[in-house]
Amino acid sequence: MSAAAIVLAAVPATLVVQDRLDAAERDSLERAAQRIFQRDADLSTASWRSHPAPAGRDWGGAAAEARVDQVEKRGERAKVWVQQLTTPYTTTPTGTKPEATVPYVSSHLFVFERTGEDWRLAEDLTRSDQPE
Repeated sequence: MSAAAIVLAAVPATLVVQDRLDAAERDSLERAAQRIFQRDADLSTASWRSHPAPAGRDWGGAAAEARVDQVEKRGERAKVWVQQLTTPYTTTPTGTKPEATVPYVSSHLFVFERTGEDWRLAEDLTRSDQPE
């Protein structure tokens, strides 16, 4: 009976450890997506720069965030559904007084591959289900 009690006591502890590992992996995937989104937001050709800045303001930078919705893990690869939230900022013509503008949200589907402790983008499937 005591062996059964030990096994039953170990199961919740194992589940807690697995939950923490899953959360850590999800956070790591979120950071990988965040780096992609921020890199794209920092480009001089970023889509948010294609619109005119509000009167008397110039485009500054943008802050991008990633929010993972779902992860399907397959070995060392992970299919990740992620939301991008990008907030462009404007400044005065002298580059001071940054102000946030209307943020935009987009959905993405990425496949990441594990590279040691981190992840790298293997495929961008975002438009793969779109009609051509």
